[in-house]
Amino acid sequence: MNIQPLERVDLPDPRTTTIFEMSGVPGISGKGEHTYNCPSCKSILLENVFASHMARIVFRCPNCGGLSRMQTRNTHPQHVPVIMESH
Repeated sequence: MNIQPLERVDLPDPRTTTIFEMSGVPGISGKGEHTYNCPSCKSILLENVFASHMARIVFRCPNCGGLSRMQTRNTHPQHVPVIMESH
């Protein structure tokens, strides 16, 4: 399994549309090709996901509280933050 780190962020970027509050790890698991970990504590946050589906989302690690996001090259300004919680 090729595990890549997410990009650490100090505060949510104003172009970011969502902060995903994870209640456990991995926070999202799918059938994609990529697995990502928290850049601070190395916990697996996204497992087998499609990177394009995770754009403009900030993830809060449930283990260390760190904020991170996908490294994206093409983002468009969005100024409507939404907070989601997993259950």
